[in-house]
Amino acid sequence: MIIKEKWKEHPLYKQGKIELVPMSFVWKYWGRDVSPSADLMDGTIVTLDTLWQNLLKEGLYNPLIMRVGLKSKTFRLEAGNHRIQVLHAHGVEMVPVTVQVCEDCGPHLTDTMTDATHNFDAPEGFLISEITDEYMKPSEVFKELS
Repeated sequence: MIIKEKWKEHPLYKQGKIELVPMSFVWKYWGRDVSPSADLMDGTIVTLDTLWQNLLKEGLYNPLIMRVGLKSKTFRLEAGNHRIQVLHAHGVEMVPVTVQVCEDCGPHLTDTMTDATHNFDAPEGFLISEITDEYMKPSEVFKELS
């Protein structure tokens, strides 16, 4: 199956801040308690089956967003918790991801992009120790991907 790589048209890709990441990495960090329905780019609420059909028809424009909190040493899949489920279920091995770098991250913040409550600790921290750019490639932030 081929999903149109519309994410290559995304402004963050043109800035070099999106890269393909193994599903096996991202799959470990999605929000298991995310709502059962997804929303399309136009805001329409759909089932995961409809989301998959939409991805096949329209392609994938927005990358998944991993948010990291440098000060809190936490991270989570902030955007893409529904897409990751259908992509995984259909055997997609590599997914486009960008990392949003913040001081803190988690469900307690007011600017979350998901209703899931997941958060993961990074006791050893990240490859970076200060915010130099709001968005970065995953391999510039996560030791496991460098």
